[in-house]
Amino acid sequence: MQPQPPGQPRPPGPSGRRQPRAVTGRALVLGTIVMVLLVLLASPLHRYFGSRSDVQHAAQQLQQDQQQLAQLNAELKKWSDPGYIQQQARARLQYAMPGDTVYIVIGPGHKTALDTGANAQQVAQPPAWNQKLWQSVLVAGQ
Repeated sequence: MQPQPPGQPRPPGPSGRRQPRAVTGRALVLGTIVMVLLVLLASPLHRYFGSRSDVQHAAQQLQQDQQQLAQLNAELKKWSDPGYIQQQARARLQYAMPGDTVYIVIGPGHKTALDTGANAQQVAQPPAWNQKLWQSVLVAGQ
């Protein structure tokens, strides 16, 4: 087969069709340009999408912080009211105003502070000498 001058079509092959080239010069140049662009733009695109993600995360964090700030401001407004402070002192600390009669209802199975204090005093007393002696006899007999 003889080489063809550029710009002229290839002659048909044995089957009567033209044989296409595997890779043309234009395709090779275009592929090279695309590869160079991909290499050059990969890092800036990665930084761009990363910064967009950071901005979106910061916006979400700002929104959450603003909601929390609104809740804390509402709570601060409540605590600036003397009636609310008095109500919280009564509920949380069991404070009573002078002249109030306070009743504490104790459920079954619960002990009061007075009961636990009396038991603590009884436990704190050491056993008598005769009880110690009898316990040592029992232990020795086993």
